[in-house]
Amino acid sequence: MIKNTDHCALCDLSEAHLQLGLVCSLTEKVPDFHRTCTKIKLNIVLEDKLDELEEKEEELSFTKFHVIRNLFIYPILGICVLISDYFFYQKFINNYDILSIDNLQNDSPTILISFIIILLFGFGLIGKGIGPYLNYLEDNKMNDVEIDKVYDILELYQVHDKF
Repeated sequence: MIKNTDHCALCDLSEAHLQLGLVCSLTEKVPDFHRTCTKIKLNIVLEDKLDELEEKEEELSFTKFHVIRNLFIYPILGICVLISDYFFYQKFINNYDILSIDNLQNDSPTILISFIIILLFGFGLIGKGIGPYLNYLEDNKMNDVEIDKVYDILELYQVHDKF
């Protein structure tokens, strides 16, 4: 849904006010109109906004390859680490019954801590691949929403052929 302030964010006549937010420089008031503003001036601010959105789109398309590549590489490495940690568990912890009360007084805490560190490292690698991908999806979605909002406003004022 497009708010009145979304129109003003693209207008050359809008000004930022600390308490009120965006105000019209002609009326010095918060925007109050229905559907469209008769005094809107779409030039410099609109061009800057379109350039900013295009730049963000290019940045996202550039990072897309790296993010998707890392989405596969890091989780695969993490799974390999988890598999090796499983074998570590089988060889040192399970075979020697390190978790029993009698064996906890020897070197077994060191082995147990090593097991936990390797386990966390494996999950960390998986997160290193998935986290940036989720951030990329969110950034892409937000940029698309912003682009749609700007073009919806341009359509209301029938200036889509100008830009």
